[in-house]
Amino acid sequence: MTWNSFGRSLAFAALAGAAWPAFALAAGSVVGTRAALSLYLVASAAIYVAGLTPRRVHGVGAALVAAAIAAAFAVATRDPAVVALGAAIAVGVSRSGLLHRARAGRALVTEATLLGGGLLLARFLVTPGVLGVALALWGFFLLQSGFFLIGGIGERSGDPRGIDRFEGARLRALALLEEDA
Repeated sequence: MTWNSFGRSLAFAALAGAAWPAFALAAGSVVGTRAALSLYLVASAAIYVAGLTPRRVHGVGAALVAAAIAAAFAVATRDPAVVALGAAIAVGVSRSGLLHRARAGRALVTEATLLGGGLLLARFLVTPGVLGVALALWGFFLLQSGFFLIGGIGERSGDPRGIDRFEGARLRALALLEEDA
């Protein structure tokens, strides 16, 4: 399933928040609640990035990049707030750097606004306990849904002209056939 539209991204936000209590219960007893939260932040960022494009290959590649960035923050610190920052950076780099195209300045402002606002909203909503963290996760991903309401952002293709490689090869073959005729 993909969440590359406003409505689907809202559904992902609700799912990400709702799944945390079950994950905390299952993984928290094994690795501890703080480590489980860090793991959940890394995984939810990667899963979110994977579903941002209908092309599965692009989504998986971007998700691996996002997971690597967020995991680097998780390995460097035990503080879930810093891991959340790393996960947000991973989402921004993957979303605007790998999956969608926009001018560099516009992408930077968009990501800083959405990710910074999402982190601030999550900080405002978080309270001690599992439900407070679930609400914060929902709030962060809720604000990320706004990405699809911003105009002028398109999906990145393999070819800068917007044509995939097979279509380009087909067009070149047809041009060669027309030259011979």
